[in-house]
Amino acid sequence: MRQRAEKRYILKGLLVILGFTVSGILIILNSLPYWEPRENWEILISYVLLTIISSFAPVRTLNYILTLNNAVIFSGILLFGAWVGIWSAVIEALILSVLVKPNPLKAAANFGQILLTIWAVDVLKTACNVLPVPTMITDVILVVAYWFINIMLCGLGISYFHKSKWIPTVKNLANGTTLTYLLLLILGGVSARLVETFGLSAIVPMMVAFVLMSFVFYQYYDSLTKLRQKMDEIKSFNHKFLTAMAASIDARDHYTSGHSQRVAHWGREIARAIGLPEEKAEEVYFGGILHDIGKIGIEDQILNKRGKLTPEEYDKIKQHTVIGYEIILQAGMFHELLPAIRSHHERIDGKGYPDGLVGEEIPLMARILAISDAFDAMVADRPYRKGLPVEEALQEISRGAGTQFDAELAYHFIRIIRQLPRDELETIIRQDAQPQRHLQEVAR
Repeated sequence: MRQRAEKRYILKGLLVILGFTVSGILIILNSLPYWEPRENWEILISYVLLTIISSFAPVRTLNYILTLNNAVIFSGILLFGAWVGIWSAVIEALILSVLVKPNPLKAAANFGQILLTIWAVDVLKTACNVLPVPTMITDVILVVAYWFINIMLCGLGISYFHKSKWIPTVKNLANGTTLTYLLLLILGGVSARLVETFGLSAIVPMMVAFVLMSFVFYQYYDSLTKLRQKMDEIKSFNHKFLTAMAASIDARDHYTSGHSQRVAHWGREIARAIGLPEEKAEEVYFGGILHDIGKIGIEDQILNKRGKLTPEEYDKIKQHTVIGYEIILQAGMFHELLPAIRSHHERIDGKGYPDGLVGEEIPLMARILAISDAFDAMVADRPYRKGLPVEEALQEISRGAGTQFDAELAYHFIRIIRQLPRDELETIIRQDAQPQRHLQEVAR
């Protein structure tokens, strides 16, 4: 698995560094026979200056910092064609390489992707000009095309240099920049039409508009950033609070020390494996942290009994799901975790408790945690027995797929466990709740 991931990473590197750079060079060579700047020096100089100046005018978004140069380049494509964008980008790259001294590989990849974007948008512009499409519609199409192509190429580059997945990186990039980026490109398009109508004198108000927009977005996203910091502080407090509660529950029984953390960890891994968004995976994690909170209401002599439980004692143990549900329900918080607390002992065949739910009547979070809870219970040592070997526990999970456990989730869990290096797996399985820092680091 790791070898396959390494091969994908190498191929991505070849595409980003070699592919982008070579494509950029080919685009430059292709534009040489049409060396229009010889007859339009004043246009080229104006756009080069605007492009360089705009590179130092950042526009903040929630997760990223954009620059105004894409809006300037886009306006040049609309007015004069690709050559303005290409040569402005080339000269800008040469000057910035002297002034800023960026990482050569990143600079080459970025240089290639912007030239690819310019070339692709110009090809689309030429196609639109052949068709009887109104100018306004063409401009809108080109705005969306420039944004889409650039964000896909940027996402590919970022995913390579940060060793992340391409599509999730693009989604994150889009979530944090789309509105701002599109507004900048629209402003670039409007500016182009103003220059087309009033001449190069319209460049001055165009730059004033760019600077004002940069300031407005700075103020807006600065306030959002402060708000997000406050929300992160609240989330961090909740995390610590829930973890402390889970640790206090687990501490009542030496042999279940760290159980809730491990259940939460495996639950989050399953959630990620089936493609749930990260926020939902985090909900599963916190559901695992609190899944046994109802054991607060169970007597110590039953929880810590070394021998086999009587039927009456087992019935009392089963009440922890309802007790925990009522505790959180009455607390008026963490209601999104209620399914994990009440239903993590339900079975697919309807023979679970407390409600005897069947199949997909059982909430997804509970179906996930049922597997991670059962696995940890099987591999953990107890006073009356030694924990099962991992492979035997996985065979039990496999045998229970479709009756006790959700078959698809069981498949994903077994695959997760078998792909982990043995030493890392043993570290997690044997991890107790004191301390829990290493488990959290492994989980990330």
